[in-house]
Amino acid sequence: MAKITVIVNPQAGNARHRKQIPALLTQLQALFTIDQIYYTARDGDARRISRGLPAEAWCVVIGGDGTLHDVVNGLQETGNHTTAVGYVPTGTGNDFARANGIPLRPDKAVAALARSRAQSRNVGKAISPELGTQYFINNFGIGIDARIVYDTNQSGLKTDLNRVHLGHFSYGINILRALREQQGFMSTWQGEHTHANQRTYLFVFTNHPFLGGGIRLFPDNRRDPQRLSLVAVNKAPWHILMPILANILSGKSRHPKQHLYQRRHFRFATAAHEHIQIDGEEFQTPVHVTLTQVPQQFWLAETE
Repeated sequence: MAKITVIVNPQAGNARHRKQIPALLTQLQALFTIDQIYYTARDGDARRISRGLPAEAWCVVIGGDGTLHDVVNGLQETGNHTTAVGYVPTGTGNDFARANGIPLRPDKAVAALARSRAQSRNVGKAISPELGTQYFINNFGIGIDARIVYDTNQSGLKTDLNRVHLGHFSYGINILRALREQQGFMSTWQGEHTHANQRTYLFVFTNHPFLGGGIRLFPDNRRDPQRLSLVAVNKAPWHILMPILANILSGKSRHPKQHLYQRRHFRFATAAHEHIQIDGEEFQTPVHVTLTQVPQQFWLAETE
């Protein structure tokens, strides 16, 4: 049996799966030898724990995307991209699981680990003088998506919906408020060429198509795992923005005013006062950031 380290966030998803954790650990013990179990109690615990993992370790994270984000950041900060990370999603959004074929039911995700192997996946890397170095498993967003994350995190709605297992709807419910209040702002960005944009509205740099608990930003057949994707929408009148939003929410993810760029390297800068979200964690502009991808080993089922 493989020997694993388990990192558990019992508060993930407003603790909606907390009562399941003993059963999940029992299920894991039937499949693997558990060397150590760590429970997180405060922000940053998962990052600190993962910094101490050896390169040859096998690690299973029971928590949400935020917990997985912290684990990956801890590994990357110590130059450890070879520790294989398995994921049992118990959070609200669980977009990394959606993007990588991991079952959303925790018990099924544990069972899937038995037929999984270490596979390399690219994660995002953002370097800026304002934010330092941040790694992201899902996305780095500036504009309306970060505003929605902020509104969602600051309201009690997410907590209330998590209690009835509907937390993934909290992001979508705050969209209309953000649409009404979010303004366009000035930015510059560079992919293949340098662009100055006075109507920046939605700018999401992402490793995969999913955002905000299953909202699809672009079709699977446009996904390029070897390149970072930028989904960009400029500020426009309501009669233009509403069809774009409807397409995204319906999963069609295609509209002439919704732009998709895919590059190995982007730069972005703005002095405007705007929200930033990195895997759902809140930050603020101004920012001058360079975005790339780096490899990390994950424990994933053989689906390719």
